[in-house]
Amino acid sequence: MNDLSVTKGNKTTLVCKKHGKYISETVTMNFLGTPKEIYQTCPMCEKEINELEKQIEQERAKRNAIKLWKAMNIEDKYFDSTLDDFDAYNDELRKYLYICQSFAKKPNGKLVMLGEHGNGKTHLAIGVLKLLGGVIYTAFEIGLMIRQSYGQGGKSEWEIFNELCSVPLLVIDEVEKLKDSEAKNHWMSHVIGKRYNRALPIILIANCHTQKDCKAKIKPCPKCLEYHLENDVLSRIIEDGIVMKFNSEDYREQIRKSRGL
Repeated sequence: MNDLSVTKGNKTTLVCKKHGKYISETVTMNFLGTPKEIYQTCPMCEKEINELEKQIEQERAKRNAIKLWKAMNIEDKYFDSTLDDFDAYNDELRKYLYICQSFAKKPNGKLVMLGEHGNGKTHLAIGVLKLLGGVIYTAFEIGLMIRQSYGQGGKSEWEIFNELCSVPLLVIDEVEKLKDSEAKNHWMSHVIGKRYNRALPIILIANCHTQKDCKAKIKPCPKCLEYHLENDVLSRIIEDGIVMKFNSEDYREQIRKSRGL
């Protein structure tokens, strides 16, 4: 003999204090001969609770993602930047978006992004970085970390180099802002060489052009990539690198024009 029996199907009209009347399917549970009726809660209340739980979970996931992005040294400006939301508004950018999507699926060698400010280089690089994991630093930040390692506390120079040479993807932004010194390219040459030997990808971003594309009378000019990097570093970059030359108009300027500003 069963001690518990359950009967479903009875319909009852109930009143929710917040949403008014609703139809509830009554469930009758009979335990040891004692019946007890259980009513469905208001479906609108259930929906609101589910939506709230979903929102709480989304906010928790976003907080965890932001924590991860900060560890990658991604700035707040790029928290919402992905390859999926990149605005490839012309053929050039559609081509470069495709290259970045392919690189993210099969990371190999180097991507070198050259061009003026505001045409999507950093957005694309961070979109790849979020998919592969790793870090992004400006050349100045790396130089600063190395100089600070000579003092007390913090990471040692070896720990900094080991991180740069070991992360899944290394993005170096503003390469053209390397400080002039005898060893300004030494760390970059070492890092690029080590990552090459380990088959680890790297993305280099510079707000400049190549000497080949330079229109200045005296070459290399301060806007030439060759002006800032030694031949050793340049050869390592070009050896297995895909050079992407961004010639599109500043996206922010394009938005201002579309608004008639």
